[in-house]
Amino acid sequence: MKHARRLLAAIVSLALTAVLIALGVSPAAAAPRSAAPEGHGTCTATTPGSQLARQGAVRTCVKERPITARDLARIRASTTALSGVAAAPREDVDPGDNPDASPEALCTSKKRQDVVANRHAYCMRHAIVYLLENHAGDTIGTAELLVTARSAVDPYSVRWQENIAVFAGNYNGVSAVRLALSSSCTVCMPGPPAWGGRAIELRAGEEDQSGQLSYESTNRGGHERSRSVIAYQSQTESPDAEYPVISYGQWAGPAVACDGMVGGNPGCIATDNQARVVLSKSQYGAAAVAYEWAQNNLSDNNAMGTAKRPLTRDGDDARAKSRSYYTCKAPPKPFVADPTVVNDECDEFPFARTRQGGTIGSMCAEIIPRYVGGGAWRVDVIRDEPVAPCIRAHVPSDQNQNAGRSLGRQVQSERILQGEAYQVVITP
Repeated sequence: MKHARRLLAAIVSLALTAVLIALGVSPAAAAPRSAAPEGHGTCTATTPGSQLARQGAVRTCVKERPITARDLARIRASTTALSGVAAAPREDVDPGDNPDASPEALCTSKKRQDVVANRHAYCMRHAIVYLLENHAGDTIGTAELLVTARSAVDPYSVRWQENIAVFAGNYNGVSAVRLALSSSCTVCMPGPPAWGGRAIELRAGEEDQSGQLSYESTNRGGHERSRSVIAYQSQTESPDAEYPVISYGQWAGPAVACDGMVGGNPGCIATDNQARVVLSKSQYGAAAVAYEWAQNNLSDNNAMGTAKRPLTRDGDDARAKSRSYYTCKAPPKPFVADPTVVNDECDEFPFARTRQGGTIGSMCAEIIPRYVGGGAWRVDVIRDEPVAPCIRAHVPSDQNQNAGRSLGRQVQSERILQGEAYQVVITP
């Protein structure tokens, strides 16, 4: 019986070898991953008699390590050299805390995490250590690689692309390393592997900025927001071997959220960070000044549209019309145009298209923002209701309408879903 089992095992082994040869794969290239001591990473056995084995290596391994200050300095130097790229839009804020940071700036964030993102961009940073180990489990060769994948996500499309950069760091006992990179994702279709599926070869200190990976969400019009979670797969090998001895790595990446519920086109955002609607006083005049006054002067419990007390979108037309009526037209104190304001219109805050809007106007503070020149404004308080939860502002029609149109556009560009919270940011 034992003889029969040995014979069967031999037949299976020969059959597997025949299949590998038929597929053009060297049996040695399909060497099994070997068990390695805990903490040594994912390992692949070298082939007895090979050049790596003659060097004393019984396995090659890949493992992860944290991002270091040296890694960030390398990324920052490389990013600065890229033509037309702003590495750090705000020098006083870590890019990881800057909602307007570019993908390149996010790569330089000091946050100790693989993925750094804002609502419209992300950067994945991942450090790989390639190891050669002997029988005793001692390391006899190392090569460090840093991989970044950065992307600006289009809010009007379900397709996006990553630019891949690989930085070779310190090598010891390894002359060069080849790296191939691919990716997979949930609720989306990944494109082809980076570099057309081939492996790039890097020596110590070199870098490659030519890689790309792409994705397309399966979410389409009418669909609620879904997350496409990306995972990366690496294949690392030494060119010193007569045939490939590949060590495999895999790690998690960003989660891109796509929906078909906002506007006429499906689109995506990089994270679910709180949405922001930005309105400048120089562009939207009295309307923006009125919203800023409300945030700064209503009581703490009623200062809405801030990060701590965001507004909640309600895009229903009928409810928005009703809210506008209650704030601007309902008795006992309906809005009365002021003759000193050109084409005066009632502008309310919180907005009519939010769940916080619609308070009856007699409970709101009433103000007139007035431009006094040189970029400065004065706000006249016509009625100051105690603990007012809202304002009613006298605003020229064009400024009121332009601010409303900008709000509508930004609801789409920020992909603000029905019932989602957002912040109103007023800038000079």
